[in-house]
Amino acid sequence: MRDGKYKPKEVFLRMKMNLLDSGNPYMWDMAAYRITEMNHHHRTGDKWLIYPTYDFTHCLCDSFEKITHSLCTTEFRTARESYDWLIEELKDHLPAIPQQREYGRLNVTGTVLSKRKIAKLVEDKYVRGWDDPRLYTIIALRRRGIPPGAIRAFVAELGVSDSLSLIQVIRLETLVRRYLEVTVPRLMLVLDPIKVIIDDLPEDHCEDITLSFMRGDSTMGTHVVPFTRTVFIDRSDFRTEDSDDFFRLAPGKPVGLLNVPYPISAKTFTTDPTSGKVTEIHASYLRPAEGTSPTKPKAFIQWVASSPKHASPVKATVRITTPLFKSDNPDAAPEGFLSDVDTDSEQIYPDAVMEVGFHEIRARAPWPKDHVSNPHPGPWDVRFQGMRVAYFALDTDSTEEKIVLNRIVSLKEDAGKA
Repeated sequence: MRDGKYKPKEVFLRMKMNLLDSGNPYMWDMAAYRITEMNHHHRTGDKWLIYPTYDFTHCLCDSFEKITHSLCTTEFRTARESYDWLIEELKDHLPAIPQQREYGRLNVTGTVLSKRKIAKLVEDKYVRGWDDPRLYTIIALRRRGIPPGAIRAFVAELGVSDSLSLIQVIRLETLVRRYLEVTVPRLMLVLDPIKVIIDDLPEDHCEDITLSFMRGDSTMGTHVVPFTRTVFIDRSDFRTEDSDDFFRLAPGKPVGLLNVPYPISAKTFTTDPTSGKVTEIHASYLRPAEGTSPTKPKAFIQWVASSPKHASPVKATVRITTPLFKSDNPDAAPEGFLSDVDTDSEQIYPDAVMEVGFHEIRARAPWPKDHVSNPHPGPWDVRFQGMRVAYFALDTDSTEEKIVLNRIVSLKEDAGKA
């Protein structure tokens, strides 16, 4: 066989097992080696003419790699007998004696886990690759920024059984959110910025504001951000017309800037004549007159100051991903799972801004500080909570000059699954 004497399918090298007496097909003298089709292997060419079968190599490779327990899904249960048989036959020549154990497959709603279907999504450019954060491969979860500790906690909470499990994806996101809440720092981030000029402050006004990286946890430390005459707030935090159910910034309505001593109130604004979007707001700083009480706003919003001296703001591209599929069961779609793909499952904010505390968070990564050695460090270890927005991680598309962020999970469960 090895020397090319036989053609493919003419002969097999079989294991002498228990063909006549066993009721298990995996014990019917399974093939150990076969001749490569066309005498040509797709990777090694003509170097090898024979190749071992999976049934022959499974337990042997586990032994060579000193694996103690080979974990398989339940369809491999009947193969365990042949696995154990070969280990027993060769035990005196093997470096380790592994054991095969089976568990029930874990399925997650709202996605596909089949390698064939994921390959189709990649080939047809529905996603960027096997590590696209909208997928549920291990490398996709890692790129999305989900910490290994959160996945371990999720599996520990579910337990392991030999029953087929179907888990709502919300359960995973809830646990990840709970895990990140106490393990990563916080900073202010504005997705869709509008410039606000506080007319009452002088041009050169610059006030140092000390912020904590984690509320109630001094171990994460503090950092300083500038507060200047020009700040950026999120577009969603301003309305050109006030209403009773809106508590953020509007003409004549005060709003607090997080950790800034006094609130501001919008006076005028300008809009783009083409799009109609607000481009700039002029506001008053409601510093109280001597002997009077300060104005108490009904809400506080995040902000990022403009200060070239402090290299503020820090610019970023932010990707907000939502479920890749429209339904909880894409496979049930009448026209196939591809017809269930949501083409609007990623929203990109190219002009987001962050406060300067991001640089320290990046330098001090990984977050969280895992006591277990991390074999695959990467940009995804830079994790933080964008205050009042979501949890984020640095994406692999980032460079020293360009920051790209992925949303890990929202701050709370979204009724619209966004």
